[in-house]
Amino acid sequence: MPLPSDQPARLYHLALRDEWREAQDGGDYRRSTLGRSLDDVGFIHCSFAAQVQTIADLVYRGRDDVVLLEIGPGRVPADIRVEQAEDVEGAPAFPHIYGPLPLDAVVRAVAVPVDATGRLDVEALLAGG
Repeated sequence: MPLPSDQPARLYHLALRDEWREAQDGGDYRRSTLGRSLDDVGFIHCSFAAQVQTIADLVYRGRDDVVLLEIGPGRVPADIRVEQAEDVEGAPAFPHIYGPLPLDAVVRAVAVPVDATGRLDVEALLAGG
């Protein structure tokens, strides 16, 4: 399903610092998720604001090289669809970008702080931004 007409003002993607820098040096961002590319998966995994901390806890816990990309959906020329994982019944739906992410669609990129337990504090960034 595509983004609703009353689409959120922002989507979010957790990137690794080096991969984000590579994109800044070479054009569009093409990573899907940790260890997987757009070419591998067919889309870039994103989250709505209420989902980002969950993804940080599940996938990126303990990493100190994570950057939160805040994306303006209206700046993304590729198709954005809100989809559930096909193999997980009752799973929440997440936004997916079906193409490269242009750098100018990223309205803010900020390093995610890590607390003493290794938990990324995405919520503090969302509350402050």
